[in-house]
Parts: sequence; structure tokens; C-alpha cells
Amino acid sequence: KQWYQRRVRGQYKMAVKFVFRYWYLVVVVGLIYLFLLHLDIDPEPALHLPSYDENLTSAFHTPSYDKNPTPSLNSTSDKIPSQKWIRSQFNKFYESIHSSYRPPNKWRRVEINQTYYFPRLNLFFTGVPKTGCSHWKEALLIAEGALPGRLSYLPDVHSVVSYKYRMPVYSKRWNLRDTVRTREAVSLLVLRNPWVRAMSAYRQKLSNEKTQGNAIPHLKYFILRFTRKIPMIEKSWAEFSGEPTLEEFVRYTTTKKISENWVLHDIHFRPQYTFISPERVRYDYVIPIEFVESMSRDFFTKTGLDIRLPGSYDKESDPRLQSSVLKAKEMFSKLDPELIDKFYNVYKKDFMLLNYSNFTDPSFPFPILN
Repeated sequence: KQWYQRRVRGQYKMAVKFVFRYWYLVVVVGLIYLFLLHLDIDPEPALHLPSYDENLTSAFHTPSYDKNPTPSLNSTSDKIPSQKWIRSQFNKFYESIHSSYRPPNKWRRVEINQTYYFPRLNLFFTGVPKTGCSHWKEALLIAEGALPGRLSYLPDVHSVVSYKYRMPVYSKRWNLRDTVRTREAVSLLVLRNPWVRAMSAYRQKLSNEKTQGNAIPHLKYFILRFTRKIPMIEKSWAEFSGEPTLEEFVRYTTTKKISENWVLHDIHFRPQYTFISPERVRYDYVIPIEFVESMSRDFFTKTGLDIRLPGSYDKESDPRLQSSVLKAKEMFSKLDPELIDKFYNVYKKDFMLLNYSNFTDPSFPFPILN
């Protein structure tokens, strides 16, 4: 009996030692991995693209949210912003969030679901939802040779045809590394006035308006359950009917906690700044969608790409007259000013990105060039 007890105790001690050594090894390997992950060992880039000014010291002032702005010649200008102005504005944004720009391009280990890498074009594209990313992806996929031509149903561009070019998937499948070629790649980012983007997302995903996109029934349900106290659904989301008003959408977005906010968890409503990674990568060319027609041509010419961007959802070429712009100006102005202030604060950092104008400003929806 004593021999048996000693044997059991011996086996127990061996098991404890084995578990301890196993977890000790796991912790050591994990610490080494984290050290290597953050170790900055990037060589100088073979091609040095124009960098942001790292010595910017001017104070950053957020866009004024003036409910009764005084018109001026400068504020009503629709002059196309230069990349130099955009870079300086981005630097101000980095300062405001206590971050910094670090060259060269560091796309290694960057897990950004809405960023795509097209190897044949050697181009990175960050497609923020509701900034015309569908048209951009279609045009780039055609140029890449992944599509034979225009799609009959544009939303199909978000399916398997573009999935393999997403950064997290591509970096795993093709073993993408921080090579000379990827450091020479051009990176493109498209942004949009937050008021117009929110209105476009509301019209397409939450309202009963007929658009080219698909509605999101479960978002409608959660908003109405919160604002109208409707009963728990007993059928599938696809069969749910009912549309929240713009005020209900805004009230839900500004009231619910982030952890419980289904709207802000959806990519079509998430703030634009959450799709970019300013502390790791450089955006060589930033296009405000308000100037997409002229700036896209300029981008394709400078990069030597034989591409033409397809038309937008809206047939009106003047951004000030497009339907989502006019509706944003009309419908947001009808809401309670206190509620609008709260909604503005949700997307405040998006306004800071390009110093975007408020819907009451004469220059709406353009960035304010100062």
C-alpha cells in the first residue's frame, strides 16, 4: 500500500512538473513573438515616396460646428485639395490622436479587413464602406485581370472575386512580407464627408428607399426595438419589415453604449478613421470622394494605370447637387440641435481627417481648405 501511494505521489509530481514546464515554454515563446512583432528592423525603402511632414508643430483646431456660419469666399471654394494639403491635414489628425507617421510603408502584419493588395498593379487600396469602394474595387479588379469586365450586379464585387485580395487573406495565402516591391507599392485611400456618408448608409441600409445596395434587416430591428419597444422577433431577420426614421437611427447611434451598439459595429456606419492604420502605414494618395472624378484621373495618370473609374450611384456630377448631399442638408437640419451635436461627436474624428465642412456650411460637402 505504501509503495502504491509513493508511486501515485511520484506520478502526480511528474505531471505537475510537465504542466509547469509546458506553460513556461508557452509564455517564453509568446514573449519572444511579441518582441519580434514590435521590433523595428525595416531597411530604407528602395523608392522613397513623398512623406508626411514629421516636424509639424502647428496646433490643430477641430472643424467649427457653427450652426449659423458666416459665408465667405474661401469657405465656398470648391478648389481641388492638393496632396500636400491633405498630408498636412493628416499630420494634424495624427497629432490630435497622439499618434505619429512612421515611414516607410509597413504593411507587414497589418490586419485591415478593408484594405486590399493587388500584386499585378502593386497597389494597396483601403476601401472604406460608403465611399464609393464598390466602383474602385471593380475598376482595380478589372485592371488586375481578375474580372473580364463590368459586373451586372455591382454588390457582387464584395464576394469571393475580391476576397482573396484582402490584406489578412492575401498576407497569409501568398506569404506577403515587407519586401522591396511592397515598399514601392502605392497606397490609395478614399474618404467622404461624414454627414453624407451617414445619410447614404441610412438610405441604403435602413430606409425603404430603393437603392442599388441591400438593406440590413437586423439593424432595423434593433433600432426599432430600442426606440419603439417592439416585441422580440420570432421569425428570421430576412422577413422583418419596418424602417426606422432618421431621428430614430441618430438617437440609437448616440444613446447606446459602444459595446451594445449594433449600428457602430456595422462596417457601413463605423467611423472612417477606424479603417485606417496611421501609426503603421502611409497613404500615398488620399482622394476625397467629392473630387473623385478629377482626382482619380490624376491618380491613374501619375501611377501609369490605364483605368477608368465607372460612374457613381448618382447621375449628378456636381457633388453639391447629389441626392445624398441634398438629403443630408435637408433632413439633418430638421433634427433637434442637441441630438445633432451628439451625432457629430460620434464622427468627430472623421471630420478632423480632412477638415470636412458641416451641413450648415456654404462649402458643404467639401473639405475646408485653410
